[in-house]
Amino acid sequence: MKLPLGRRIDNLALRWQARLDSEWADRVLPWLAALGLFIVLALLALARARSLDATVDLAGYAQASWLIGEGREPVMTVTTNAHVLAQQAAFGFYPLAWLTGAGLPNIPTLLVVQSAALASGVLPLWRIARKIANLRPGPSLCLVFVYAFYPVMHNLNLSGFHPETIALPGLLGAIYFGLRGKWRYFVPCCAVVLLMRADLGLAIAGLGVLLALEGKRRQGAATALVGIGWTALCILVLQPRYGAGSSAHLAAFAAFGDSPGTVLAGFVQRPGTVLGQLVREQNFNLAVTLLAPLMFLPVLVPRYLVPVLPLQFLYLVADVPTDAVFGQQTVAITAFIFLSGAMALGKIGEMGHEKIRVDTRVIGALFLAATVFYIRDAASSPYRRPWDWGGQDAADFARIRATDQVKPTDSVRASRTLLTLLAERERLYDLTLGDAPDAARAADGVDVIVLDDRQVPQWSSVDRQVFRLGLQSLGFRQVSNEEGIELFVRIPATSG
Repeated sequence: MKLPLGRRIDNLALRWQARLDSEWADRVLPWLAALGLFIVLALLALARARSLDATVDLAGYAQASWLIGEGREPVMTVTTNAHVLAQQAAFGFYPLAWLTGAGLPNIPTLLVVQSAALASGVLPLWRIARKIANLRPGPSLCLVFVYAFYPVMHNLNLSGFHPETIALPGLLGAIYFGLRGKWRYFVPCCAVVLLMRADLGLAIAGLGVLLALEGKRRQGAATALVGIGWTALCILVLQPRYGAGSSAHLAAFAAFGDSPGTVLAGFVQRPGTVLGQLVREQNFNLAVTLLAPLMFLPVLVPRYLVPVLPLQFLYLVADVPTDAVFGQQTVAITAFIFLSGAMALGKIGEMGHEKIRVDTRVIGALFLAATVFYIRDAASSPYRRPWDWGGQDAADFARIRATDQVKPTDSVRASRTLLTLLAERERLYDLTLGDAPDAARAADGVDVIVLDDRQVPQWSSVDRQVFRLGLQSLGFRQVSNEEGIELFVRIPATSG
């Protein structure tokens, strides 16, 4: 008697899972998956950078990396105009900068390391699925597939460079080793997380609370205290020291207060404002982006999701750019979402001989959800035509030729499409121009101005001529104008 199609698919899946349910597969499969994902992520990031479609943040960290390699103070003039440690106390950025200072190419090194970090998250995720959630190979591979196509992960990979991205595998590793009680590996993972971003100490503190709830009370309490203590130390002492006496985080909470204490008091005194910030459409869209690829399964086991919510609450009420909300601020919650996803699969599955089996229909639905939301939301979606990245057109070659004429010692203000080409210098500024051609503002404090006409489509031909004449009156001369890339250099003053 011929079996129904559904039964045949189940039998085939069981046979394959039986073959993969071995120590050999646990050792080899995650490494193969991580290697394949790394190759894809690195190629995408490098191709986008070569297309000169990189972000200002990449130029900022490239500048800081070069300055550290040169032994100079890493002030990111192109972004915050502050010390690199004033923003997030990312002490872990220094070893990466030393790599570029040792001769490795600056921007490619930053991007490749970031892609490698994101891809290596597969390794602890596989262990969480297999050893903590006790899943069979089928649902474990499905979870890895969802991670590989997770829109947030691809957006992190393609949003320039952010040190906190490197903390993602460290946080996943800390979760795995902590829940398994392997403390000699747990501590280094926590250290990596803390050294990549100050407020990730709250994520480590949340993990400590989870460990305490799981029966590891002494270690959990110590972890929570270290996490909270590190964040407090950075916000109250270290970041103000490098940030001329102020904390970079406070500006995002200006609606509640102007110091850490008044901000916390503002949360209590202004519940309506807090609620209004929380229920913004942007935050709703973020929740969908984070949870929908896993079919909202993490909400079935809130025990593993709640520890990160205090940190996420601060992110949700903060007034920060949208790119940060959907980018670097998703690092911590991504780790806990995948932990919760693995535990949810274990909860809805059925116990087999040794491992938990999950219905193939659920696995199929997860594959479908991951694919659909990758296509809809990921920066590398087929709708973004990533296969076209990496090429350079006539305008790109004109940008390269223009920047080749700029001396390494010149201070420069340039359009955003040229910033990564000019990042290796002490003073570089973003040329932001509004509707009016303000030549005096553009010329302030720099020797060279590089304008990409495509960055000011609102200007008329008269506006462009007014800008050129304004720069000329301020002592600049136009050196080149090719494909809409205009290079202006300040004429040296003559004596006598």
